[in-house]
Amino acid sequence: MPEPAAASKADPKLDPKPDPTAESQPAAGSEPSFRRFLRNLNLPVAVPVLALIAGAGLSVMAMLHSGRLLHREEEHRFAARVEEIHGQLADRLRVYEQVARSAASLAMTFPDLHWTQWSRFVEALDMPQRYPGIISIAYARAVAAGRAGDLVASMRAAGLSDFRIWPETAGAERVVNIFTAPVNEGNVRAIGFDMMSEAVRRSAIERARDTGEPAATRAITLKIDEATGAGPAFILYQATYRGDPLPPSLEARRASFTGVVLTPVRIGPLVDGLIDANRRDTGIEIFDVPPADAEFPLYRSRRPLDSTVAISLMRELPVGGRVWTVRYDSLPDGLFTAHDWVPGALLAGGLALSLALALVLRMALVTHSRAVVLAGEMTASLRLQEAERQQLFTQAPLGIALVGADGLVLDCNPAFAAAAGLPRQELLGTDLRLRFGDQASVFALEAALQGESGKLESDQPLLLGGRRSHFSLHFQPVIADGAQKFVLAFAEDIGEKRRAEQHIQYLAHFDALTGLPNRVLLYDRIAQALREGRRDGTKVAVLFIDLDRFKVINDSLGHSFGDEVLRSVARRLQSGLRESDTVGRLGGDEFLIVVRRVMEPNDAACVAEKVVAHLASPFAVGGQNFVVTPSIGISLYPDDAEDPEGLIRCADIAMYHAKEQGRNGFRFVTKEMGAKSRERMDLEGSLRQAIRDGQLFLVYQPQVDTLTGRIVGLEALIRWRHPDEGMILPGRFLPVAEETGLVLAMGDWVLFEACAQIRRWRTRFDLSIPVAVNVSGAQFRDGQLPAKVARALDANGLSGPELEIEVTESTLIDDVESAAATLAALKQRGVLIALDDFGTGYSSLSYLHRLPIDKLKIDRSFIHDLSTGASDSSVPRAIVGLGRSLGLSVIAEGVETQEQLQLLRDLACESYQGFLFSRPIPVEEVERLLEKLTAVQPPVQSVSAE
Repeated sequence: MPEPAAASKADPKLDPKPDPTAESQPAAGSEPSFRRFLRNLNLPVAVPVLALIAGAGLSVMAMLHSGRLLHREEEHRFAARVEEIHGQLADRLRVYEQVARSAASLAMTFPDLHWTQWSRFVEALDMPQRYPGIISIAYARAVAAGRAGDLVASMRAAGLSDFRIWPETAGAERVVNIFTAPVNEGNVRAIGFDMMSEAVRRSAIERARDTGEPAATRAITLKIDEATGAGPAFILYQATYRGDPLPPSLEARRASFTGVVLTPVRIGPLVDGLIDANRRDTGIEIFDVPPADAEFPLYRSRRPLDSTVAISLMRELPVGGRVWTVRYDSLPDGLFTAHDWVPGALLAGGLALSLALALVLRMALVTHSRAVVLAGEMTASLRLQEAERQQLFTQAPLGIALVGADGLVLDCNPAFAAAAGLPRQELLGTDLRLRFGDQASVFALEAALQGESGKLESDQPLLLGGRRSHFSLHFQPVIADGAQKFVLAFAEDIGEKRRAEQHIQYLAHFDALTGLPNRVLLYDRIAQALREGRRDGTKVAVLFIDLDRFKVINDSLGHSFGDEVLRSVARRLQSGLRESDTVGRLGGDEFLIVVRRVMEPNDAACVAEKVVAHLASPFAVGGQNFVVTPSIGISLYPDDAEDPEGLIRCADIAMYHAKEQGRNGFRFVTKEMGAKSRERMDLEGSLRQAIRDGQLFLVYQPQVDTLTGRIVGLEALIRWRHPDEGMILPGRFLPVAEETGLVLAMGDWVLFEACAQIRRWRTRFDLSIPVAVNVSGAQFRDGQLPAKVARALDANGLSGPELEIEVTESTLIDDVESAAATLAALKQRGVLIALDDFGTGYSSLSYLHRLPIDKLKIDRSFIHDLSTGASDSSVPRAIVGLGRSLGLSVIAEGVETQEQLQLLRDLACESYQGFLFSRPIPVEEVERLLEKLTAVQPPVQSVSAE
């Protein structure tokens, strides 16, 4: 080396014998230093050392890179989990909005909905199990401030005697909570609360009213939680409207606004359950304002105090027109994960491999060139194969997806994404078991993941959130070296093919004009019904319907107008039938209804009456209103025929008979029904006609003072004047009315007609005595009696004491508590209450003092055999004494002899009615009697409601 040689010359004592080699290379100092280094480098030692250094460096880089990759993978998994949790939370909120919409639909469909019916609807939802977080579902009615008293009166009349609106101060419009369920102490406290009294609730209600969509408040403390300090909550409002479920304009929505359905939701129970209780690796915080502006979150899931957040993701969540911000934090779960050991393992393995590489590097240098050439050839071949496979995969017309063993989509071609109707990037990493549109596809994929191939067809969306069509699916497991690698999912859209087949099938079995089953399908449905009837021992009814005078419509207005009428008739016929029944069109204006599971002829008659009722209201077609009436013929299996053709023929004959009898009705072709059953059905049909045509009228029986003989009251009694049979007494038609429910319509008519007659008599005779009206048990239990009485009185300008409601003892004892509430509502309106047929029921007299009754009526059975003997008068004597002790007036009915009247005078019974004084007489005779009385005596003082 040059430097040592120079040193020896400078100091010969250090090296007395100079190196001859140094002297023999005088020009070496002129070479470049790097070249001299390479020439003098010991390759067998240096190359392994360099390889070891390089390997160690690469190992460190691999360790760092793997840490970053694992962190990204952890971010990806956490993001997928966040999307899953966030989607579940959003789905839960959408379901809650749908619950509010369903409740609003109920309130709009039934404007006179009673609070008990509301409670039954809410209880059926099973909210604690199915909708956690929902405290109750309530309905608040919109009312002008000036009409608040009417709302209070109607709610108290409906049974909420303590109902009041609070707070008392209000603006021009109030939205008052009138229904809430489930009924408990907490929810009941919110009844009567004016939602418009607070700005937060008012703002949300106005948004719900103006948009027609659910609107949520910001996080608030509910009224029922102010004392307990429960967690934050919000209220979801859904507006209701009069008429159209969603009026088309803002002005129309404000004009028809009737109230809101409100769904209070506690945020804690809403979110709880989204995270598995055994997994604490995800934390949730919810804010209803930007997190930077929030002092604390609305909700924060439980987490360890010393936990550190590895990853945080922010998501926005729409809630009833508002936007929540949800922060998801990845928390350590205490498990030994790949992130903890993989980087260190990579470092250790890299160092070991570097050392091994140093040992075999000499051999690698020998084969390096050959390996490079071979690797180049293999790389080119693999790239060619990959390009061919990718081209086949992407250009295949059949949808193909690669599904991993965990059910996640590894890859898919454009045809699969097009079939699903979703972007390809959105599909990658998706768990198909959670996104398939129907359960059958999920089961088929599960089987394929277990190694079983399968095929199926589905008419559901291929994936949730995608497009709907009809798909053919094939799942094929791919197995290599005895292990399943993945599953190939093939999807083919066969919707157009299926729709073409269905259209051909539709044209063969359905009427092109109305969409109803045609003659071919009707014959098949009748045959099916006959087989079912033979098996179950039931009857089958065939109703042949022909529209009266339809030819006039076609001839005068044109066939296109007639076609629209036929379509309207078809829609009405379909709307009134059960799902098991079939309505079809034979042709022209002839329709056919097949009614299954008919137990008796009356069931078929009820269907015919529904058809007549559905077609009774006018049709509005082309700007014109007119009525189309049907003539209906009914045949029964097996009474009239045992095959489809025979049943249709018999029904056709009956239909012509119905036309001959005046149209707009129905007739049976069978003559094998018993005389009594036929008479009852004819009587029922005639009674319905009588109610519509005004054949019913009232007669009145005077009620007389036992001492003075003065008229102190009148009892209104219903009669029926049949156009063919003449007078029909109540004993014949009232049982039919009770059985069929017609008694409700009759009772309403009697109530309003009696009040109208009272008004006319007050105007003409200054009538001051009460008129009694009998109320049936069904009418009393209907729950609407106080409201109906109030409407009848108000419509005729009556204050209340002019009307007396008679209710039988047997009606009251069915439910004393409910009866007491109904009677109290009637008394609050001012009407008098009489207990009819007293002594014939089985009530406990201990309840008598609790009922607001003014009068007891001794049943005619106790008066019929009445004589002067003490044994015969014991019951009337007891009733008179009971009435006197309770401060009630007593009247006896059915008095026919002077002997009976004398005994009633001896018992100090105040009044009576019966044939002794007068039979029930029509209005004209009552007026003549009143004219005589007003001419000879001054008017009787008005009867007090007390």
